Amino acid sequence: MRIGFAGVAHSHPFSDARNARALGVEELAVWDPDDRLRRGRFVHEWCAVEHDSLAGLLDWRPDVVIVTPRPHRVATVVASVLDHGGVCFLNKVPAANPAGLADLDSAIGDRTERFLTASVLRFAPAVRALAADLDGLEPIAAHVSVRHGIDAFTTPERRWQDDPNDGGGTAISMGLHAWEMLDAILDRAMTPLGGVTARLPDSRTISENTAAFHAVTADGVPVTVDVVGAGSGESYEVTVHTESDVHRMTLDGADHYRTLGYLDCLRAVLAMADGAPAPVTWPRSRAIIETTLSAAQLARVGN
Repeated sequence: MRIGFAGVAHSHPFSDARNARALGVEELAVWDPDDRLRRGRFVHEWCAVEHDSLAGLLDWRPDVVIVTPRPHRVATVVASVLDHGGVCFLNKVPAANPAGLADLDSAIGDRTERFLTASVLRFAPAVRALAADLDGLEPIAAHVSVRHGIDAFTTPERRWQDDPNDGGGTAISMGLHAWEMLDAILDRAMTPLGGVTARLPDSRTISENTAAFHAVTADGVPVTVDVVGAGSGESYEVTVHTESDVHRMTLDGADHYRTLGYLDCLRAVLAMADGAPAPVTWPRSRAIIETTLSAAQLARVGN
């Protein structure tokens, strides 16, 4: 099995490479046009074959290409990968604005069977367990909380990620995880209704530190979401109410490759290379991205 990495713009490709090695993948290669130092670090850490062009990476004929460039490059890279064959896994953030999503939609076209984009959190064992616990039950309310430090995103190397006009900012890059978990657990489309964002005093962020959203599912279940970009760690909580009980799930990042879904996500991607269907269809992923973008826009305007 060969895995090519088209972009190493943030931390996930490094985690993916680590997990690929753990799962027995020996051949890795990488291309990134924006940050040679980061690309060099990836090559050094994972003994990956380095390519100076995307064409060179694709001519290496990887079975899977993990796409993680900066968002403005996503659609072009995805189109090239799908043109070349093999499986394409797009790490978040898949699109930072509606125009980016429209471009991605055009890039994928009708080649959805070889394409996947998803938050690793939907593969977390605890998320799947909560979804199983709720099978056959009717939720009457749901709440999700995402807390993740954003200091790394305010450094010169990662500043693009904090920019709403580039990487999407906190409400999008962290908010996506919340909407993805809700989709995996509730299995319902959601419509954002409003929200608010805020910056902490003296914060270095150019987007926001916190965001609060409210939404409703297609069948009328009220949903609330809190996103907190503060501290140095990460944690995730989901609470779902039914008429007779309260169901809760917490992720704290301990042994995070397993508990946060990284390993199981990569297993699903490698299974696609062996012919398995995408575990999340593109129409479903597209709806989650639309929800994320709409929620962020409403909350930013609501300030």
